[in-house]
Amino acid sequence: MKSAIAPIAAASCAFRHRLHQHPELSGQEFSTRDAVVAELTRLGLTPRTFADHTGVVAVLPAAAGGTGRGLALRADMDALPLRETSGVPWASRIEGVMHACGHDGHTAILLGVARWLMESGRRYPGPVTLIFQPAEESGLGAPAMIRDGVLDTPGAEAVFALHGWPEIPVGTFAIPDGAIMAAVDNFDITLKGTGGHGAMPHLVRDPVPVAATLISSAQTLVSRRTSPLAASVLTFGHVAAGKTYNVIPETVLLRGTLRTLDPDLRDVLRADLEALIAHTAAAHGIESTIEWVEACPATINDPAMAALAREGVGAVLGPDCVLDRPPSMGGEDFAYFLRKRPGAYFWLGLGMERGGLHNPRFDFNDEAIAAGITAFIGIMERYYRT
Repeated sequence: MKSAIAPIAAASCAFRHRLHQHPELSGQEFSTRDAVVAELTRLGLTPRTFADHTGVVAVLPAAAGGTGRGLALRADMDALPLRETSGVPWASRIEGVMHACGHDGHTAILLGVARWLMESGRRYPGPVTLIFQPAEESGLGAPAMIRDGVLDTPGAEAVFALHGWPEIPVGTFAIPDGAIMAAVDNFDITLKGTGGHGAMPHLVRDPVPVAATLISSAQTLVSRRTSPLAASVLTFGHVAAGKTYNVIPETVLLRGTLRTLDPDLRDVLRADLEALIAHTAAAHGIESTIEWVEACPATINDPAMAALAREGVGAVLGPDCVLDRPPSMGGEDFAYFLRKRPGAYFWLGLGMERGGLHNPRFDFNDEAIAAGITAFIGIMERYYRT
């Protein structure tokens, strides 16, 4: 298979470089969509586009007479608002936007799978749905595509996706059972007191020390209210209050993110944080509100589908390429697909030579593209033998 994949991987690599030069933010993937549609059409597929988002879907029909269950493979397409400093010849030409999370690589890999399917003439007992998804970084892409029925026609009964992962060696994979990525619950907290002169704090209700108390106290939700064996993260990433030296502000805005792997723990920590905010504010005589901005639930692999994926990848690339790795507290909107269908999300090793994810120096490792294409092929082969 290696000799057959090599020219396909080379073509995918060239396509990735073109995408990398023209990155687009979540919901704005218009030229990316057009490039994917053109490539799928050139290969002989009939891509479907949508009126309300920039996603693309193509379906490879089942073999003649085939009535087997369907399978879906997904890649994301959007970029990030970062200024690239990688220095590669194919660096972003769009100021302030770059593929810092490797979605250009994911798209190129899935197009490589499409190319292999069409050039090899391989057909399965059931259809294969190829999903090119926008807006993963915003968490809005997967729900939009699910609403448009991409899993229903012709009917995908399992779904798989990969993500390039610099923390593991090039060409290796991590495909754990259960949770692999965390639920992401972002929040806006507003603390409202009464402002006034900085030299007369006794005449006002100062929300600033209340914010400081809250930020400190909130960390006990993780360190003292959560089992040391249960993963959770609570981070405050934005604090805004006042504009000058001697004026006590009326309001403080706190923004942050809560990450959990366990759905039950997620509910508990959300409720505990809400209670802590309300009680802390009340104790100091100020008002408080919290607005949750859900990004995505936890990405939880179906154990049977994860085992299938490990077997499929191991069969084509060798069992030693599948590593045992703990989950990440990063988020991924593929979680919405896994709520609808059993499946598995897995990491493709990129090595750290080209930097970490969401880093302005990052560039997807082209050496991993062949392994990614081959892994998806192995999963399809294994799926349709069950």
